[in-house]
Amino acid sequence: MVSTKVVVLLFGLTAIASAQRFCPRERRDGFECRAKKEQFKCGIFFENLLGGNEIKWIGALPDAIAKTRRKDPQLIKQIFPKVNRKPVEEGYFETWSSKCDTDEANSKCYLLLDQIADDPLDSCKKTVGNLEGTDTIGNQLCGQARRFLSGAKKDISKGLKDQKLSMYSSTCTKKWDPVNSDVNGNLSVAEELCCDASWRYYKCDGSTFNESC
Repeated sequence: MVSTKVVVLLFGLTAIASAQRFCPRERRDGFECRAKKEQFKCGIFFENLLGGNEIKWIGALPDAIAKTRRKDPQLIKQIFPKVNRKPVEEGYFETWSSKCDTDEANSKCYLLLDQIADDPLDSCKKTVGNLEGTDTIGNQLCGQARRFLSGAKKDISKGLKDQKLSMYSSTCTKKWDPVNSDVNGNLSVAEELCCDASWRYYKCDGSTFNESC
């Protein structure tokens, strides 16, 4: 994040039970783990990881809030983006000025995700997907990307270079759309992900970084 915020979120670095599954809880949460009726969700995805212009799940809000509360409620104050100076809560994602308005959902997701977009990927601080702080976010993301690529039978011998991590929103069961602003365009994590042939994270620009925790 990694500051504590990179909820990478960032949010959900959960082992993928099935490479074909869009998200880990798809069987329980429904198709593509989209937002429920009268709800919106904000997510982070690997952009075009497999080369077919698809997105691959990293994690989403509010899903990660409940998961974190179960594991360590004290982390909620540290990890999640703020709304009115307080950590965002599940109810925020069902509160509307105009129910199920996609522009409103986009704006709210931009407000949240922009808070973590500039966080680095080599932190050992606790995050949603790294509650014990035993490895860097970058290393965990590399492992997750490798599982997706291996499951799709892609060549994993050379690692991964310049992988974009993009922000999306889903509104009231609708598909995931890019989070964007008229001024800055589509929102993504500022740092792209690079993984060596051993699937360990490194900084794409070649600069020094924290390799492990």
